[in-house]
Amino acid sequence: MKVTKIEVFHIHTRKTTGQRPIIVRVDTDAGIYGLGEVGLAYGAAGHAGAAIIKDLAKYVLGRDPFDTEKLWNDFLTKTFWGQGGGTVMFSGISALDIALWDIKAKSLGVPLYRLLGGKVQEDLRVYASQIQFTWNEPGRRMLSKTEEYAAYAKKAVAEGYDCVKADVLAVDQNGAPITATRGAIPHAVVKLGAERVAAIRKAIGDDADIIVENHGNTDTASAIEFAKAIEPYRILYYEEVNSPLNPELTERVKEKTSIPLAAGERIYSRYGYLPFLRARSLDLLQPDLGSCGGVSEFKKISDAAAVYDVGIQAHVAGTAIMESAAVHAEISIPNFVIHEHHQKAFLDEYRELVTVDYQPVNGRYRPLEAPGIGIDITPYVYEHSDRFVLE
Repeated sequence: MKVTKIEVFHIHTRKTTGQRPIIVRVDTDAGIYGLGEVGLAYGAAGHAGAAIIKDLAKYVLGRDPFDTEKLWNDFLTKTFWGQGGGTVMFSGISALDIALWDIKAKSLGVPLYRLLGGKVQEDLRVYASQIQFTWNEPGRRMLSKTEEYAAYAKKAVAEGYDCVKADVLAVDQNGAPITATRGAIPHAVVKLGAERVAAIRKAIGDDADIIVENHGNTDTASAIEFAKAIEPYRILYYEEVNSPLNPELTERVKEKTSIPLAAGERIYSRYGYLPFLRARSLDLLQPDLGSCGGVSEFKKISDAAAVYDVGIQAHVAGTAIMESAAVHAEISIPNFVIHEHHQKAFLDEYRELVTVDYQPVNGRYRPLEAPGIGIDITPYVYEHSDRFVLE
């Protein structure tokens, strides 16, 4: 079996989120195709993420899709820039790698997790992610009132989730962006964020968990300051508290707080995670299968983390293609902690892209049992994308 064609679908802007998912289809001469996703639908790298597939395609076309290890090593060592890493390069590698694994599992007629070692657990614990945008509603808006954070957290728990995540420092009580989140963070900002966390804790009770998301908008000093304010509310993880570009700074935060730290959305490959593991500065790694290096690299990152007693949670903020790939990968590892289910997964503009409306049941996920990752794209994707074909 050989790869004969690669198609890239840079989907037109989603009206609610303003995002542009990037889906990759890899075809073979056996009539089997696989799907992958470039994890750059948001931010300022989407066009580059779609275009990098044009340069990486020559390393895949004409090759045996079963040779994922060889192909991944070629991406790393034969492209010159692979050994420099970075967001765009590893995201392109990720999409192609996921598609190749999808092909392999489909050709053998088994769900992907069967090729990754089988199930370590029967299902996955799931948290409700980014409730500051509301939860399980048709639209999306940024919450500003403290009571709204509490209400949507309570709603998620009522649906069966036993953990919620929120960014409580994004906007002020009037909905205006908070910009003073670095250095000597104003007391009013600390107080507002802490009040929101306290309200969430009160709403969901003592038995459910809270993850506090910072999106890297705090720096070392302000992250430490805010950690002190929220420690009384028993935070499960404190996420992206500062930039990952200088791993030593995460060590400083780790020294000053009792809250476990998490990060990974902007860390790529096992090489990128290595300094954090050596310092044991992160308690939870969050590699995104659409940017960390795909299924192949996710497994290696997970194995490396296990050596240091560090847990794994795939970062998931893409289509159901990424959701399903993450579930297959997570269920096959022993150091899995919790799965991220993003607020955008409930939006029609994401649901219309795929053939399976893949949602958790009572706050738990089971992998799809269809061959491969079990997800296909709809005709809508073909009709509403900037599309190019590589042969």
